[in-house]
Amino acid sequence: MNEQKYREGKIEETLWSMSGDFSELAFMREHTDDKNKEKEDYMLREYELQDSFEKKARTVYKLIIAYIEASALKEYLSDFKAEFGALFTDNTLFDGKFDDGSGELYSNVVSRFWDFLSPFEFSQQSYMDKLLKQTGISYLERILRNTQFIINEINAQPTTEPQVYNVVKFVIKSVFRNSLQPTAGFFKSFKKYTPDILIPEIHAAVEYKYADTVEKLKSQIEEVLVDTKGYTGDINYKIFFAVFYVTDDFWGIDRFDAAWDEMDFPKNWKGIYVVGKKY
Repeated sequence: MNEQKYREGKIEETLWSMSGDFSELAFMREHTDDKNKEKEDYMLREYELQDSFEKKARTVYKLIIAYIEASALKEYLSDFKAEFGALFTDNTLFDGKFDDGSGELYSNVVSRFWDFLSPFEFSQQSYMDKLLKQTGISYLERILRNTQFIINEINAQPTTEPQVYNVVKFVIKSVFRNSLQPTAGFFKSFKKYTPDILIPEIHAAVEYKYADTVEKLKSQIEEVLVDTKGYTGDINYKIFFAVFYVTDDFWGIDRFDAAWDEMDFPKNWKGIYVVGKKY
């Protein structure tokens, strides 16, 4: 891989990562009440996201300069420095804009970077489409990770898998208006695979599992790994979440993540560990 191709890849990777940080930050601010915003955990996470976003912005700024310099576009480089030279001193780094179509907040800085890169072939993807899908994925993951918080809010006490995901469906439906209760699935010659929740606008599907013992948790992880081969063949769904709702903290998040990694799940699958308890 030549240096320019490497820079193109790093620029894309960093900008999408910035979008993810910004989406999580926006979600936190929108869905956390003022009292909880004063808690140490919230303030620490907010600081981490802001710090991560700024570091990536500084990195991509340097990458773009190097990329334009290597392309021998002196005037364009001057234009870039003139437009972004005050980025880290003018207090606009964390500004956002609402997309009129989706109503979602996206990073103004990331959008400006992409706009400036638009003359280059590597950036000629459907920027807004891809950005909004990534934003949607971040929102969805945040909802899934807050499964127990949602359950507590309505004072539910689920004892089965459907009782868990049916509660979460209402929240997902409020964010993703086109989310579906599957009536069909992924058909294979010997089995039909049906996820619990489908969100077609971001090409995502969600499978919930309910475990009240360590043994059941282990078997369900193995079951999902086998099922990943069945969740293929439909070009409308490319990203899959498996949410494991456990009645007690059998493993802890670190051990669960390690087990997930060891099982070598496909890259388009993400496992989420949720402990069912009252706060």
